[in-house]
Amino acid sequence: MFVDFKKQIKDSFKIVMMMVLVCLFVALPTKVVGATETTQNDDYSYSVNYNRKPVNPKTLTDMRGVWVAFVDYKNMGLYNKSEYVFRANARKMYAQMKKDKINTVFFHVCPCNDAIYPSEYLKWSKYMFTKAPSYDPLKILIEEAHNYGLSFHAWLNPYRKKMGVSFNPGKESSVDRILDIVNEIIDNYEVDGIHMDDYFYPSNGQFKKVSMKKRKANVNNMIRQVYQTIKETNPKLLFGISPAGTVTYAESIGCDLETWFAEDGYVDYVIPQIYWSDKYILNGKKTKLYTERLKQWKELNNGRKPMMIGLALYRAGMKDSLDKGWKKKNNIIVTQIKKEKAAGCQGFVLFSSSYMTNKAGKKEMKNYRRYFKVK
Repeated sequence: MFVDFKKQIKDSFKIVMMMVLVCLFVALPTKVVGATETTQNDDYSYSVNYNRKPVNPKTLTDMRGVWVAFVDYKNMGLYNKSEYVFRANARKMYAQMKKDKINTVFFHVCPCNDAIYPSEYLKWSKYMFTKAPSYDPLKILIEEAHNYGLSFHAWLNPYRKKMGVSFNPGKESSVDRILDIVNEIIDNYEVDGIHMDDYFYPSNGQFKKVSMKKRKANVNNMIRQVYQTIKETNPKLLFGISPAGTVTYAESIGCDLETWFAEDGYVDYVIPQIYWSDKYILNGKKTKLYTERLKQWKELNNGRKPMMIGLALYRAGMKDSLDKGWKKKNNIIVTQIKKEKAAGCQGFVLFSSSYMTNKAGKKEMKNYRRYFKVK
């Protein structure tokens, strides 16, 4: 009996040791393409599968996207909520997007030198919380987006320090800061890509002595390093930019459009924001500005990179003395979608999510739903 007891002790010790070894092995980082990495950050635990298939394989061929900006958090029911309510409202938001045939979401995760996730480098975003929550909102947003078959791209403003003030794009410390944030996101979350919009050099004169040539060189330095960082971690992740719809303005703030279209190693796609109707008053004359800008971007790209068009759903019904089309008609978005398709573009992205469900966008969305046969 004593021998049996000793044997039981010995066997139990072996089992405990095996369990300890298994736990230690699971906790080891395995950051290689095709592997799963588990990391921890205080009370949060993440598991990133680098071999995961893209949620939406049509992202670069038939994108139907929407931007969820920081100004949309409250309208989407995501501001200052408990975990239960936050998840429920995220599901409601995604369910409507799915119903409306959306397949890609660009979510503002770092809007103003802050974050909607527990970050080592950024403070919690006041636009989503009054104080740090007890849960990880970004983890929930990605998980639920994927549950609804939606691709989730983490959208960040790279240089914004605060509203109206930017970090210096010419300093390597600014680039290092951006790379830290990008690494933090792609190492800890199963995003489908990283996305930047049109905020590079500010137009307020903060860096007015920097030439356009130097601006492009500085921005390119950052873009190239971000692209390389993303692809070294996971070649399947996408990186793209949404520049302002006026080419000359986009270039003036540092967008080297020709290089991005012509060369590899910068972006996977471009989404110009063509935010005008075809009844725009330019130099005193009625101008088909959307059609003209679409043609200009098509010629500039010349089929070299996937290009989707950013559409101004937020202008639906808007009274504008220069752009009267939005007030006069309610089928502008559908007309613009038809035109971008005819031009050979790879889809569209609506700005922004609030206007898919609120009163301002109601008539435009009614025609949109009729066009896409939403039931």
